[in-house]
Amino acid sequence: MKTKYREYANLKIFCLLSLMSITSIFLLVACENKKKYLSNIETIEELSYDYVSEEDCIVYIEEDGAYVPYLVLTSDYDGNVLLLRKELMEEARPYKENESGLWPTHELGSYYEDSSIDDYLNTVFYESLSQSIKDFMVESNIEITDKASYIGSDRISTKISRKVFLLSLEELSFKLKYIIVQEGTPLKYFEDDYTRRLAFLPDGKEFPYWTRTPELWENYTVVAIGDNEVRSEPAHISYGIRPAFCVEKSTPLVQSTDVVEGETVFIIE
Repeated sequence: MKTKYREYANLKIFCLLSLMSITSIFLLVACENKKKYLSNIETIEELSYDYVSEEDCIVYIEEDGAYVPYLVLTSDYDGNVLLLRKELMEEARPYKENESGLWPTHELGSYYEDSSIDDYLNTVFYESLSQSIKDFMVESNIEITDKASYIGSDRISTKISRKVFLLSLEELSFKLKYIIVQEGTPLKYFEDDYTRRLAFLPDGKEFPYWTRTPELWENYTVVAIGDNEVRSEPAHISYGIRPAFCVEKSTPLVQSTDVVEGETVFIIE
């Protein structure tokens, strides 16, 4: 009996080792194929998540003379490639400036088109980008909650054209019962993984950030993404900013070893 048991145990060990070896070979081949694919990438479209299906679909873009990582989320956002800043901007900002913190009924503090953030992104932030990235940027038709949704029973959206914008709650793949105006469509990158929605300041500290989605129970509250929760906050509160914008699909990429020490990364020159 002991001999048979020993033979059975040895067989199990042999099968396990064989399985581990086969798995290692498959992983090695997959890794090599991925490296080969990445080495042949020439345009931003080929680096997008819907092509690569990897978390490291990252391109570095120059802001104020320094290269910053951006996620390449999809190759078909209004027909173009959508980029989202991986880290939050260093400085938190109010959604709409209001020093008193009081919001009269007629003032729609959470309406995106009139927000301080919308203005900041398309003036100060836009000017911080290098001319090379500006040359490839395109206007995007983004969907926002219409003003009519604040004052009536209808819950409708409208579209505005912007170079730089915030993502909506819908695009971050969230469904909340009290948010009933659809702004865009869910992005595959964020589906079923809350941690991908989290964002950090440049120093590595996790921090909540604004979406462009209003919370219509009040005329001044906006939805923000926090640590393992979605929250609604008054528009004058300072939260993190995570810019998004689109570039042409044919935008050329260059591999560089000068941006991140010890790594080869993609940049837009």
